[in-house]
This record gives sequence, structure tokens and C-alpha cells, in this order.
Amino acid sequence: MENEMTSTNTVVVGAGPYGLSLAAHLAPLGVERRIFGLPMSSWRNHMPKGMTLKSEPYATDLSAPKPGFTTEDHARKIGASYRNRVTPLSLERFIGYGDWFAQNLVPDVEENLITSVSKSKTGFQLETDKGESLSARRVVVSTGIVPFAYIPPVLKHLGNDGVTHSSAHADLDKFRGTDVVVLGGGQSATELAALLYENGARPCLIVRGPAIFWNPANPAHPSWKRRVRHPPARLCEGWKCLGYTVLPDLFRTLPEASRVRQARTFLGPSGAWWLETRVRGVVPTWTGTEVLSASRVDNRIQLELFGPGISRIECDHVIAATGFRYDINQLSYLDDVVRGSLKTAGGAPVLSRTFESSVPSLYFMGALSAPSLGPSMRFIAGTHFAARRIAQALAS
Repeated sequence: MENEMTSTNTVVVGAGPYGLSLAAHLAPLGVERRIFGLPMSSWRNHMPKGMTLKSEPYATDLSAPKPGFTTEDHARKIGASYRNRVTPLSLERFIGYGDWFAQNLVPDVEENLITSVSKSKTGFQLETDKGESLSARRVVVSTGIVPFAYIPPVLKHLGNDGVTHSSAHADLDKFRGTDVVVLGGGQSATELAALLYENGARPCLIVRGPAIFWNPANPAHPSWKRRVRHPPARLCEGWKCLGYTVLPDLFRTLPEASRVRQARTFLGPSGAWWLETRVRGVVPTWTGTEVLSASRVDNRIQLELFGPGISRIECDHVIAATGFRYDINQLSYLDDVVRGSLKTAGGAPVLSRTFESSVPSLYFMGALSAPSLGPSMRFIAGTHFAARRIAQALAS
């Protein structure tokens, strides 16, 4: 006999930093909600072991409805050292912090996946991978950026055994002793190249831009003059960073083309200062270079290149650290009617000031909200504004 359909007020789809932050804020407001997903799964399963977060520790706090749940609080709890600047967190520490946050503030995460979201007379009907059917008045999508991994078309015919995206690798051991070409000049590319080298692979970097830009270190103890000229904000440091962090409503007044461009390009490809010595002079690097074609030759990958100093290179595998491109169609669990009803800009849903899409009662947070509410939504920093704003809207 089929199980009777269950119902709830709000379903949060995804249990990463954004989903956990929102669910934590909804609980004390009395909003009935269920949250589905594997806590911190994007970080646990799609980031390489040994990675260090680029953000300063003070910028990696999830948004909590009460004090006591920052990365510093977690460090104190486990007896670990902590500095809020200059000494960034390891991936392992951040995942541990996220798990601790979930255990204490969102202990009811349901570790199964939503496989279908469709419209119904009362809101939405959802299906899970465990076979449960449920109805909800509102749905908040918070599934992160992994579905939008971008691999340049010139490489796609190589298949997964020839080319993969940087988000596909949590463990780099399988590349030990192999030649790996890493495409890209940002944090993902440079850190991946360093970790590959340190794990016994033979990586090289192909960078389309004219150079790798290395971010300078922030001062450990900024003077008051520095704080006036470059005010610290969770997103980054400076007046523009502060504006993006605290004034998403002002960002919404910009022309659509400008919003889409700034959401994509602000804080563009660059490497952290602490990575430079692990890459420069260590990993062979060609800048100003593009891939023209790719083919298989004797079980190897051969790339034809255009750029100074090199025209061809062979390797065992290519890793594309080429970022992410918004495309709402990649969220296959949203049925065709829902996706077809969404107004989009730059591949992302157009959202109101409360993060509601053109489909009533369907909300989006995280990277997909950046073209509507600003670049801070691409980063952990955005959890603070988004979780509070959406929680207030749902509570009212």
C-alpha cells in the first residue's frame, strides 16, 4: 500500500552552508520546515584533501540565530588554535565546523536527496530518493554550485577518463606518478596544481590570462587608517566589498546586464598569497595560452595550444579548473514546468528582495542568487544576509 503523502510548510533543498544557516534561523521563528541533503557534501566530496580556504577565518562563519557558533567558538570547543586573520582554515577544520554547527543547530537534517519538485494546487509536490512523497507550501533551493561545473567545449569529447572538472576530485592520490594539465589561473587551479605536485603527480598550469594574479596578504593587525581605507567585510576588505556585503538591495537597482557581469567577475581568478611559493618556480606554467584542440594519441591526451613558448603538450589527464556557469536547466530535479516558468538572467533565476523567484513560493539562495542580490552570495559571507532575509520572509 502506498504511503500517505506527508506535508510541511517549508522544504529546504540542500544542507551546505546556506541551507544549514537558513534552517537554523527558521527553527526559533517557529516555521515548520524540513531540510534534505548531505551536510557539507560539496565541501566533503568535491574539494581536494589538503585544501585551505582562501577566505579569512572571520569570513567563514555560518549565519547562526544566536551567539556561540562561529569558527572561533568551534576552535575553542575542540581545543585548537585560532587566529581570525592571515592564518586561513584548512578544509578539514571547516568541514568539522560545519558538522558541529549542524549537530547543534540543525540536528534534524534528513540525509536523503530531493529527486523531484513540481507544482501542486497547494504549493509543491516533492519526491525523495528514498521514495517518500511530500507536499510543501514553500521550497528553498540551496544546492550549491557543483551542478554548474563548466568544462570548455573543446575538451568535452575526451570523456570523463580524459578530462574532469576540478570539483570532481576530493582525493588526488590516483594521479600520483602521472602527467596532469590543469587549466585555469584562479585559486582552484593554482591550489590544485600545488596539491598534485605535493602528492607525487607531475602537474603543469595552462592559464588563458596574461599572468597569475596573487592576492597580497592582509595585515594581521590592521591600523585604524587601514580599517578606514579598507574596512573589513566578510566578503573581502574595502568599501566595495562592504557595499556588496551589506547592501544587496542597492545592488538590485543596477541594470540587469551590470548585475550579471558583476556577479560573475567580482573577485575574479586569483591565487592566495600563501600559495605563490608552492606554485611559482615549482609547477611549470604557461600564461597567455589557450587550448585550440584536444585529441588522444597512444593512450595519452594531446593538446594543441596557442600562446607564447608552447604549441603542444601531452599528458595523462586534463583537469579543468574553469569555474562554473549558471544554468537553471542543470537542476534536473526541478520539473520542466517549474524550470520553464522561471524568469532568468545570465542563466540564474531573477529574484525579489526576499530571494523569491518568478514561481511564487520558490526561493533560491547561494550562488544562483548572486546575479540578483550581489557577488557576496557566491561566498560563505552571503549566508548572513540571505538566511536572515529569507527566514523573516517565511516567518511573516
